Amino acid sequence: MARICVIVYTDYPADTRVRRAAEALADRGDDVVVICPMTPSLKGRTEVSGVKLQPIKSFGYSKAMSPREYIKRYATFVAAAGARSLRLHLRRRFDLIHVHTMPDFLVFAAIGPRLLGAKVILDVHDLMPELYASKFGLPESHWVIRGLKLVERLSVRFANRAVAVHQPHLDALVEHGNPADKFTIVMNLPDPAMFRRRANGGQADDFTFVYHGMVGTRNGLDVAVKAAALARDDIPGLRLRIMGDGDDFARVRELVDELGVAETVRLEQGLRPIEEVIPDLEAATVGVVPIVDDPFTKYMLPVKLLEYVALGMPVIASSTSTIRAYFSDSMLAFTVPGDAMALAGQMVELYRDPERRHNLATEADTFTAEHNWPREKTRYYQLVDSMVGA
Repeated sequence: MARICVIVYTDYPADTRVRRAAEALADRGDDVVVICPMTPSLKGRTEVSGVKLQPIKSFGYSKAMSPREYIKRYATFVAAAGARSLRLHLRRRFDLIHVHTMPDFLVFAAIGPRLLGAKVILDVHDLMPELYASKFGLPESHWVIRGLKLVERLSVRFANRAVAVHQPHLDALVEHGNPADKFTIVMNLPDPAMFRRRANGGQADDFTFVYHGMVGTRNGLDVAVKAAALARDDIPGLRLRIMGDGDDFARVRELVDELGVAETVRLEQGLRPIEEVIPDLEAATVGVVPIVDDPFTKYMLPVKLLEYVALGMPVIASSTSTIRAYFSDSMLAFTVPGDAMALAGQMVELYRDPERRHNLATEADTFTAEHNWPREKTRYYQLVDSMVGA
């Protein structure tokens, strides 16, 4: 049995990738401790599904934060997590520290245990240089972007091993100057124990499109709201259900009021544990993933998309290079990123064509057959065991 510490700056109960990995280790008998922020969804718990929790600070979103403010918020958590991991390590030694980004430099919270013999994995969820370029409109040559790439390389160098989430993501990391041979790809795929293929096309009384998760400008929820406004006359009982939170939620709410679609668009603000969200997803008719196409989202393979596919739900998704690398037109209803009219057109077409909805869901099963969590879990176990000597 290995003793493993997970460090992550996220809402742990709602973060399926982090939970999936931690619970997989706990399920096979490893002693797993997670250092994470204190969030409302924890509800005061110090253990979830056999994983011990060490929450250390508050967590929230701001309507507008500068790059410097983001860095400051991250740095504060890194310092607190570093102190906590060292204290726990001195009390009882960790074999492995698994750090999940963002930020990349969160890996340095493991410096105490690392110097005292623990191995370190850096799990690179997102590309911070591309994210900041997208979020703040910065060119690749900007000193902030160049600085973030340097921090990324130093973070990867500090870790013993690193993880990328899919091949295009790894290709981008290598372009940043990171060594390919230091990485293992462990895809971010839904756990079939939680996401079982539903036996019907949804239980909602209305024709319901659903989105869950982060609500940022890059997620394109404003486009989805505009599309719902355009399509509602052609789809009796149309509902667009948006569940989640983020720094763009207030703007989306204002748009709903501005367009007068409050009866059509249902906004549910707040992150919830994924087991509470799944019944709402199962009741929906069609999943919507309307991400924009920019330097960051071009490398995204959204887990919500994969969760809808695992549930057997037809999906409308933006046509981006990474999504196209894994899905064809027979598997997803593709739409032009940022084009509300195109998205509305797909909404209406799927409403009118139940056979196409069925065919999309069936064809998308080929992705799940090839890429699934049981296979990725085995790869993850092999990576961990190679580092702790199991």
